[in-house]
Amino acid sequence: MSLPSPLRGLLLLGLATMLFVSLGVLSASAQETTPGGFLALSGEEARGYDVPDDAREAWRSTDAEGLTQVRYQQYVGEAAVYGGQITTLSRDGERVAVTGSYYPSLDPTDEVRTTPADARALAEREEPGTGGRKNVTLFIDPKDGSRFYEVDSRDFDERRVYHVDARTGKKIKEYDNIQEAQETASDPGVGVKGDTKRIDTTLGGSVVQLVSGDGRQRTFDAKNRQKISGTLFSDADNNWTTPGRTSPGQPAGVDAHYYSNVTDDFYRTIFGRNSLDDRGMTMVSTAHYGRNYNNAFWNGSQMVYGDGDGTTGFRELSGGLDVVSHELTHGVTDFTSNLVYQNESGALNEAFSDMMGNSAEFYAQAGALDPAARPDWQIGEDVYLGATTAPGFRNMADPAEDGDPDHYSERYTGTNDNGGVHTNSGIPNHAYYLLVNGGKNAGEARGHNHTGPTVTAVSLADAQQIFYKAFTGLPSTATMAQSRQATESIASGLYGPTSQQKTSTSAAWEAVGVR
Repeated sequence: MSLPSPLRGLLLLGLATMLFVSLGVLSASAQETTPGGFLALSGEEARGYDVPDDAREAWRSTDAEGLTQVRYQQYVGEAAVYGGQITTLSRDGERVAVTGSYYPSLDPTDEVRTTPADARALAEREEPGTGGRKNVTLFIDPKDGSRFYEVDSRDFDERRVYHVDARTGKKIKEYDNIQEAQETASDPGVGVKGDTKRIDTTLGGSVVQLVSGDGRQRTFDAKNRQKISGTLFSDADNNWTTPGRTSPGQPAGVDAHYYSNVTDDFYRTIFGRNSLDDRGMTMVSTAHYGRNYNNAFWNGSQMVYGDGDGTTGFRELSGGLDVVSHELTHGVTDFTSNLVYQNESGALNEAFSDMMGNSAEFYAQAGALDPAARPDWQIGEDVYLGATTAPGFRNMADPAEDGDPDHYSERYTGTNDNGGVHTNSGIPNHAYYLLVNGGKNAGEARGHNHTGPTVTAVSLADAQQIFYKAFTGLPSTATMAQSRQATESIASGLYGPTSQQKTSTSAAWEAVGVR
């Protein structure tokens, strides 16, 4: 199955593999009574669960409602267990849900005869002439006990991941991991859609720059080159109205800056999250990247936006809130579940960005933050110029409109697009849509060969809490079936095992064939 151009592998959407750990020896004394494999617990099972001794805390986060997530990474000696993460959810100090994967009695089956430097050197040979960081982590594969180095090779517009056998030093696999001063009061800026919005800027010397007064957003102009990070957008009189699709036009910078702030506020208000890393990191954006570049991506540390070709592809890609919040959500995933960007875990990664991207549109509507656009269940409809019968490039309400599967039985099983990470995102996307809006799988009206339940809608407020807390707590190698179990566990823990939220969550996944 080939993916239509320019929509599939192009689109926006790449990602990164955040490395949780530094290499350090731990005492690996897994409890014999601890269940192995995937966990999705709630109620008494969650309250009685003991985190194993060989699992080390990786991060914790507490939201505005007092719900605390704690993430643990399992180790065997110096090696982190690949996909071996557990996330607990607690209210008032009492656990209400546990999700993740744990592998007891896991022992290495090989010897480590190579070093991190050897693995890094292999990546450098594979990418001659490139610079950038190359982060190396030692993992153990729970399937067979073999150990390997993961090299996360990051350049500005390239990001590849290599798995290197820790015994032989040979490459096992590789894949593309790109997800394709003084404060002043701002005068209006004009965005990509021609709308006027007020942006938060600061005075830098004799000019005003696209740096927010609190330092949480910084926006650069690449000047249509392919270089990091560019030059800070600046204006002499703080009147951001210079027209133009390409540099030095200001609309792309205005929207990249403004929508980053909206996304920041969305995560802080709805989930109590302090920026992408939950520690207040600055959201860096670069607009005017390349020439006629029909893409946007998260490169593991910042956002990058092309100008589009202005005709059959896209206009400036920073002009859509769902695009900006989608890409920034890849950053949230980096710092939480770190879903591997291949196959089903990669499709879940893409879907989570779509879910949060569209949820941010409804947040913006409630606060009148984006009056030139209406919230919907399309992705990229505000910037996509190639629409004929279908606006945008994905439709959560009806995935088949863009050729994506709406049911697990229809999933793409080939190797293109890292195993269909963009295509197969339609399945969990549609489950999320059905949970919020209710109804039956859209494919049934199209005559697709599947039937399922009629889903009773719950509020967007409840749905986004269920999916946010479940998806940020998934193990990095999660499957769609495991994501169903995780959302059911979270819904039960938050709202009760017999609640409508729990019942509808199960029905939504059943409707898209994930059992």
